[in-house]
Amino acid sequence: MNEDTRLVYAGGHCHAPSCVRLDLYRNDTGTPKLLCRQEPLFGQGNVHIDKYDEAGYIHIPPCLWSDDPAEGLQPTEWLPRGTPMFSISQKKNTHLGHYGEMASWQMRGANAPPLRRDVTFV
Repeated sequence: MNEDTRLVYAGGHCHAPSCVRLDLYRNDTGTPKLLCRQEPLFGQGNVHIDKYDEAGYIHIPPCLWSDDPAEGLQPTEWLPRGTPMFSISQKKNTHLGHYGEMASWQMRGANAPPLRRDVTFV
């Protein structure tokens, strides 16, 4: 990171079918702090209840943050310039060879100072 950033979105991306989970950590204190854990949700085929619940469909919801309590999300993560971060991806069936294994993160943030907790939203 080149600037101080308020993290508002993190979405892991993993191509191989062996990907079970993606974790994103910050490590600026020497004790890693989990920022985001993404686990896939598998469609059950209940399309009469939810038209997007197709059998065999896999959805990996992103991690979202907001400082507006009305949105019902965790507060944004303030990441000062140079915050060390790392990611761990958990796999299954790693004893079988396959090609194209990868995992990466797409993140969005805003360059803004830390939120003053004495300010309320209206």
